[in-house]
Amino acid sequence: MQTVSYADTTDSSVYGSGSFGDCDYGTCTITLTDTGTPTLTVVPTPAGVCSVQSDTVSVLTDSTTGYSLTMTTSTTNNAMQGASTSLASSTGTPSVPTTLAVNTWGYRVDGLASFGAGPTTAQSSGSVPSVTFAGVPASNQSSTQVAYSASPANPAQDTKVWYGICANSSIPAATYSVTVVYTAVTN
Repeated sequence: MQTVSYADTTDSSVYGSGSFGDCDYGTCTITLTDTGTPTLTVVPTPAGVCSVQSDTVSVLTDSTTGYSLTMTTSTTNNAMQGASTSLASSTGTPSVPTTLAVNTWGYRVDGLASFGAGPTTAQSSGSVPSVTFAGVPASNQSSTQVAYSASPANPAQDTKVWYGICANSSIPAATYSVTVVYTAVTN
């Protein structure tokens, strides 16, 4: 007969208590911040021009299993809305991104999925960027993952999300907007 003995430790004596990595059971937190609202300005021409700007999203967590960062738009319509018309979301996906078409908008993360390494650079009212973009899914679609870590993110880990818009003069001059919702959860 074999005897098995267990050490009586404070961490294992009560179910649901104890320390796991740098987090106490059930108390591991995650903090999500971003640099603010990127503004993309274009002065449309008949052929079309494009602007590209970035937003930096930071995730901080001591979770030993890391985190996942996803995004969607805030509504079931992922078009960029203006007063009388809208700009469609890019038809590209992270696995098959495309160059921005005229009168569309999209996002990219350098080095993620099939976007390629970049580097992406900011521009205002320039030519169609050579890098590729994808559409941000609407809130009633599956969210898209923009960052993942299998280990703690302390100090915070930054993800640069690039947004691009291309428009020609067939679109009325107006302010167009869309709200993108980032969600960070521990794994």
